[in-house]
Amino acid sequence: MDSGADSQGKPRLAVIGTGIAGLSAAYLLKDDHQVTVFESQARAGMGAHSVDYASKGITSRIDIPLRIFCHGYYDNLLALYDHIGVEILTSDHSGIFSDETGRVLLHYGNFRLGSVHLSHLKGNSWLNPAAWTIGLQSRRFFARAKRDVSRSGLAELSFGEYLQQSGAGREFVATVLLPMMSVTCTCSYQAVRDYPADLMLEYLTCGVHELGIMTAAKGVDDIVPRMLVDVELQTNSPIALVEPDGEQLRVVTKAGSTRHFDQVVIAAQAHQAAAMLAGFEERRVLLGRIPFERSSMSVHSDQEILPAPVKGLSPVNYHVPRDAERAEVSVDLTKAIARLSDQETVFQTWNPIRRIAPNRELARVEFTRPTVTRDSRKAVIALREQHCQPGNRLWLCGSYMTEKIPLLEAAVDSSVAVAGHLGAAIPWKTDTPSAV
Repeated sequence: MDSGADSQGKPRLAVIGTGIAGLSAAYLLKDDHQVTVFESQARAGMGAHSVDYASKGITSRIDIPLRIFCHGYYDNLLALYDHIGVEILTSDHSGIFSDETGRVLLHYGNFRLGSVHLSHLKGNSWLNPAAWTIGLQSRRFFARAKRDVSRSGLAELSFGEYLQQSGAGREFVATVLLPMMSVTCTCSYQAVRDYPADLMLEYLTCGVHELGIMTAAKGVDDIVPRMLVDVELQTNSPIALVEPDGEQLRVVTKAGSTRHFDQVVIAAQAHQAAAMLAGFEERRVLLGRIPFERSSMSVHSDQEILPAPVKGLSPVNYHVPRDAERAEVSVDLTKAIARLSDQETVFQTWNPIRRIAPNRELARVEFTRPTVTRDSRKAVIALREQHCQPGNRLWLCGSYMTEKIPLLEAAVDSSVAVAGHLGAAIPWKTDTPSAV
């Protein structure tokens, strides 16, 4: 068995997974620990599926999926990016919504007035009574949501129950709200309805619609190396087993390599974490209560999916067939991402329903994302309580481990919490957390 500390006396710590949760955990813990990061794929996870796009003599990297965020909700993520020097740009994510026949139901754009983004109808939506109805229902919904967000008892309601009780307009919910939140949460409409109402309202009233969307100017390839300084990265190293071994934890890769660590942070999806664990039966059972859904993402240049010529359209196209379980959502990256603006039109489509021409497709990626229910929330509370047990050495980290929608911010929140338990300084916090 190898020693529990390096030559400088630092305890050994493993981070399993290189999404933003694992990367930020490694970054926050590297000063006080000898950190080894394990990644199952050939590249660090945030950039594992990025592809090169060449057109007009320019080659750019496209992140799959897009990473977007906003002020008002992503406090830790933005503080982390600021601390490590990531440049941030605003991004237009206004949209057009059409049905299975291609009929436009709503088309809106954004313009900026000082620091505030305002939305307005575009094209024929100005003359469409149905679009005006959706717009008015939207205003009523958000006005009520802002009043209700601090109401007691919301955690006991599902979002679907809240929509019914609050009298939210049916056209707005079916045409706009559910499609927008299904792509935000990368899940089905039913999963959106199953979310605890307070989590949904917290996000919807955070200012995302007034303050606008942002992205990292240079994409994830600029972010990942900044968080891997002074750590050991082991790629192509899927983990088969994490189990107690005396005063340490034994980590075994699927290739059979074995190493011992004083602390282990598992920053993988909940079902993946459960599959690694031996000797942690209670945590395995709790992890099994975290639901997840599978999705696919296509990067392509097929304009046949659009309801109208690309030139006059808003960047995000929502295809919302009646009776569909999810929307099909296509982002025109050349309009939404500044570094791609001089290239030929290219799209990223979540949940492709319609056929995309094979000769127009650059990449297709399958992935899973957690969702939240009232039951899974109870399981996460119990998992977090395990972190407070004396002598705990196993830490679960990921977007599913917080009291938020499982987005980038939740992932960083979880790594900040783990770092706090281990006594690490959070550079952007005024008060350094103490070990628990």
